[in-house]
This record gives sequence, structure tokens and C-alpha cells, in this order.
Amino acid sequence: MSAPLLTLDSLRSRFARQPESLIDVMDDIAARFAAFGSLSAPATLNAAARDLLARCPDPSILPLWGIPYVVGANVDVAGLPTSAGLPALDFEPDFDAVVIERLRTAGALLVGKVPVDPLGLDASADGAVATVAAGLAVFGIASDRTGAACAAAAEDGVVAIKPSPGRVDLDGLFAIAPELDEIVILATDIAGGTAVRRVVERIDPTIQRRTATFARLGLLGKGFFAVAREMAKRLDLATVVVDDALFVEVAALMADDAWLVLRLDDIAVPLVEMPELFPPYLHRRLSRALGCPSGDLLRVQRRLSDLRRRVEAAFAGFDLLFVPPESNLIGFLNACGLAAIALPDGGMLVAAQGGDDRLADAAAILADPSLSRSTRPIDILVSPPLAHR
Repeated sequence: MSAPLLTLDSLRSRFARQPESLIDVMDDIAARFAAFGSLSAPATLNAAARDLLARCPDPSILPLWGIPYVVGANVDVAGLPTSAGLPALDFEPDFDAVVIERLRTAGALLVGKVPVDPLGLDASADGAVATVAAGLAVFGIASDRTGAACAAAAEDGVVAIKPSPGRVDLDGLFAIAPELDEIVILATDIAGGTAVRRVVERIDPTIQRRTATFARLGLLGKGFFAVAREMAKRLDLATVVVDDALFVEVAALMADDAWLVLRLDDIAVPLVEMPELFPPYLHRRLSRALGCPSGDLLRVQRRLSDLRRRVEAAFAGFDLLFVPPESNLIGFLNACGLAAIALPDGGMLVAAQGGDDRLADAAAILADPSLSRSTRPIDILVSPPLAHR
């Protein structure tokens, strides 16, 4: 069962014509949750809509006025439990995460929090992806360490935008590996997801932003070039074949459980004293990490540092990288500090750190045939209850 997708542009147009329709939208979302067997609270959603109308009756004042969204349970929202997927570690924060503060200031309305994988190890964005894909929110905010969010989004026809590290403040995110975890924006379309990114990202003059025009598209993997070359024609870019061995090595390194050592201080006591609270597979992984020699973490950190330098050097040979969905190669994204957009029809575009805006422009061209720069346009092949605060 599915409901019509909610898009940022369609709701903006509706609210501009009739701001009071926000109440109807919130009631409709509550009904959608009920139809999906959820226990959402229509009265609470209705009250949130009425409160926004009273505080700011003009939708044009705020960029995300009335736009409904969900957030992963491991992101702090004052008044709601923060959960890493293990009840023993749940707590109720006193303050919102920075990303939530920015969304609230922009007028977005939080529909609720969605469950995450235990400690965010594997598929913590799945709940947010499913919610957006089911037409229950315009966008979702989730955490991601391995790049799995981009893969999950593509499978459900949802756009995933992974900003460059540093562009979105992570304060208030319960991160399993603080130096690797990032915020990912999940949306029904590229334009909507990009608009959300521009709201939540911080303005920091020290963050490098790449504005040069893209000229070369790197093609990653073997045997998947047909679609990628058509994309290059659409974007009017030259193509460069890229050996995937380096990226495969980074992805394999990211699967090393030595990274769990970064969070063991938070979970060592309940792991030892209350092992029954942990799923057996997770208990085994964490126990191994607990006994991991300190040198193992240093080893993977040093190796990753070396691989990052090699990936940065590789990007000197191209401006954009296309990762075909068939390659199933995603684990290098966060590790190498890259920006990425998972296309709703499959595949992923990747740019070097700071190339977020140009990356969004390229993705928009691929998503909208009318924006094609090429003279040869082509078709690209392409839960549990929520609680509003």
C-alpha cells in the first residue's frame, strides 16, 4: 500500500494559495499513518499546524513553512527520547540537535522520529527512507556511516543527499563513529532535498566550496558504462574510466569492527552487566571490539588516512564520479569526505568535498529532461509509531 508522494514544491504552492490548508495536510498525514497501522496522534499534528499558523500566518516568510518531516531516533529532539536502537542507552535530551533547530526555525513541522538500527551499525536510515517513500513526509533526516542510506534510498525511489563533511553540524547526533558518521537528507525529489540541505547547512567561511564547472565524468566499475555514458552526454561531459580497486579497498576497511572501539566507553558497562539487552549478533560484534587491541583501531585509522589521500589524488582526474547501482559500492563515501546524491532511478553521483552545489545542479539535469544541456537528450534507466513532540 502506498500514498501519493508529498513534494516540497507542491506543498509550497498549496500553502501560498491557502495557508489554512496546512491543517488539512496535517490531518491527511495523520490519516495516512492510521491507514498504515501506525498510532500517530491527529490531535497533536493538528495542534502543531494551528500553532504555526498563529505564529507565522505568511508562508512566504519561512523557507520550509509547514513542510512535514521525520528524523531518525538517534537525533536529539527535546521532549522525545533519543535512541541508538538499544533501550538500555535511551535518554531524553534537554536540547534539540542543531539540525533540528535549523529546521524548526525554517518552519518545518516534525511528524515524528523513526527507529534506527542498533547503534546505527547497518541500516539506520531505512525507517526514514520507508516513511518518505510511503508518502508520509516530504523529507527525512537520518544518520549514516557506511553509505547504506544511499543504497536504501535508491531501492525505494527516494533521493538521498549526503553533504560534504562539515556542512551540516552534527551536534546532537548520537554517532557510533563520530569521525565517520554524517547526516543524510532523504527526499522525494532532488530539488526538495537540495532546498533542505541549504537550510540545514551552516555558513562557515572556512569550508571550501568548489564552484568550477564540471568537465569530466568518472565511470566507476566494469561493465556498467552504457547508462553512465548516456548520462555524460546529457551533462555534456567527457568520460574517464576509473579503476574501482581503490574504492573497494576503502569500503572493505570501513567494514572493520575496530571502528566500534570509538563508542565502547558508552556501552561497555551495559554490555557486560546486561548482555540480554543486546541482540546476539550485536553482542558478539561488540564483545570482539571490546577485546580489540588498541593498536587495531590505530591501524585502520592510519590505513584510512593513506587511502583518503589516494582518493583525493584520483579525483584530480575527473570532476564527478558515477557509481552504478549494480556495483553495490558505497562504503567509501563518508570515509573519504565526499559529497554524494543517490538518484531516485538508481546510481549515485559523487563529487569531491565542497562540490555540493555543482553536484546538485548535475543531479537536477539528470532528473529533469527539460534541463538537459546535451543536444541528445535520453531517458535514464533507471513502522513503528511516530510521535510528534
